[in-house]
Amino acid sequence: MKRGSAVGDLQRGERYCNIDYLVNQSLRLSRLKSFIFSYDIVCQYSINAIKRLENMNPDLCIIQPDAKVRFVVPKFHLPAHIPTCQSRYAFMLTPGAGLGDGEAPERGWGEANPLATSTREMGPGSRRDTLDYNFGDYNWRKVVKLGGFLLRKLTAAATDLPEQVISHQELEDVLDKGMLASWKIEVEAWERDPSKPNPFEIKVDKPTQAAVRRQLAEEERKMLDDGLDFSLDDTTSQSGLISMGLDIEANQRSLKTSASDLWEHSGDRQIGRVTLKSNALIRRIEDYYGKLQLYIPASVALRKKFGSTQTVPTYKIPLWLPSQIGNQAPFDLALARLEFKLREAQAHEALGTLRRCLQMRATFYDTKDRWARGQKQNTRSRNAINSAQARINAARDEYRAARTALINLSQLLSQPMDESLQVLNDSDIRSMKSTETDRDSAGKVFALSRALRPLEDEDLRPIQQPAPGTVGLTGDTRKTLSWIWRRGNITDGEDNSYYDEEIRVEWAKSQSRVARYREEINIVQEEMNRTLRFWDWKADQWMALVSAQDTRNLNPAVIDGMKAYSWRQAEMCRRLKVSFEAQWADVSELVSKSKKLASNPDTWYEMKEEEEKKLETAKLRRLASRALGKK
Repeated sequence: MKRGSAVGDLQRGERYCNIDYLVNQSLRLSRLKSFIFSYDIVCQYSINAIKRLENMNPDLCIIQPDAKVRFVVPKFHLPAHIPTCQSRYAFMLTPGAGLGDGEAPERGWGEANPLATSTREMGPGSRRDTLDYNFGDYNWRKVVKLGGFLLRKLTAAATDLPEQVISHQELEDVLDKGMLASWKIEVEAWERDPSKPNPFEIKVDKPTQAAVRRQLAEEERKMLDDGLDFSLDDTTSQSGLISMGLDIEANQRSLKTSASDLWEHSGDRQIGRVTLKSNALIRRIEDYYGKLQLYIPASVALRKKFGSTQTVPTYKIPLWLPSQIGNQAPFDLALARLEFKLREAQAHEALGTLRRCLQMRATFYDTKDRWARGQKQNTRSRNAINSAQARINAARDEYRAARTALINLSQLLSQPMDESLQVLNDSDIRSMKSTETDRDSAGKVFALSRALRPLEDEDLRPIQQPAPGTVGLTGDTRKTLSWIWRRGNITDGEDNSYYDEEIRVEWAKSQSRVARYREEINIVQEEMNRTLRFWDWKADQWMALVSAQDTRNLNPAVIDGMKAYSWRQAEMCRRLKVSFEAQWADVSELVSKSKKLASNPDTWYEMKEEEEKKLETAKLRRLASRALGKK
């Protein structure tokens, strides 16, 4: 809304004295107890702002001693600020802000911009009258449209609240309760007093590339020390056989990656390296087959039934593990139970590796964007990113293979599998800060300071097509953590203080999002109640003017006309109230349903599955109608 005495002319630039005067004039009669100041450069303006306002009008200061004051930056302008400002002045992290964005004044100025060409030729009086008329019309149009506007805001908040609550609860379920208690104390202390340590800032330095590479080297050393490179002989046990099969399966995935890098112009050395790797793997598979037929004699018949392995690429040769055999042939189910245990461990380890590598890639991206300049440094940074991406892809493929095997084994053994091992979609593979640094997954950073960004493959798409994984993402408001961060042991039993700090910050942001959604529902409901009371008050004001006309010494015809106008205005206010009440008739039911879904995750998941089925059915129908249309 355009408040009275809140619009003024500025000199070149925006001086604090002008803004202070407008703020004071606009709020001098409000006597409010709680303020949220939203301003593009509030991080600078807020310094000594209250002291300046007190000095401007000592007898009638708008900021009372017991008033609560918070300063925030509008959401669109916030990314241009430094990280400290982004956590200290964010709407989403400010108690009482709801889902506001602070950009409404900017949208209002966008509508007023065309007035500049006509008012600049006017005199001071005509110019101000014209602006007042237009601003008054702008306010009136907003008021009469509040019915639909507030309903849309409440519907959006009530619809998204269950997802935010359930996502936050699932994150808390896998965190240590002691840590959660201490984190909650920190957040509550900061919300009461912003001068306290900010819980939304990471207090540990990010790991350097050298530290990350050292960690990867230590992981490889640990694999060797743990004896993961199995040496098998004639005394191979059942568990050794399954472990050998899983090891060969991992080598097949590695070979597939190497083979996919070959193309028609690959050099002889590269082709020879892949061929030697394939030959070595074939020898390992033949040795494995010799041991497999001791425990599963039927595997010989299966190999003959499905043909020779010479016509199949090495990475596609079936290993005939229990999960692949299923009910095709008889074998000792003890082998299936052993594989089930190993596959569960494999799946959880793959998720742990995936989480670590995603955070490493995010660190590499951040380092590249901040410090890499020139071809030499960018090439090195890109190589580090590619190395991390290769490990991510390997962990992704390993998890998917393990989960597929677990599903087959679960059906074979009639044994339930771990429900936390969900389907891993490409959209789930993103770091905790996917909307800020991890551009290969959920989002791309729109950096105002870097118009010329690296051109990635996913950038090459039609202008109407959104970036992969960004559909429906509009920033922190609707952001949710990927399920990989809400399931299992997030810290993976490692002493990684930086990653623990990221988990703490993401938990705090998740809790703030839930709180803002709940605030938004309460705020909008109160705005609805006040809007209805406003129309009653406004109608009573017009009716008071009707009786006041009898005391005026005017022409009776003029008095009758003034009374008729007042009656008309009062009736319009009443009808607007009735219209708003009709639009908001189902608000209580909507809010109640939202709260019930938030407290019942199973019901919410079933509802989402039904919605996805309906969307898929509608998509298939559209494709079928297009196919019939072409015929």
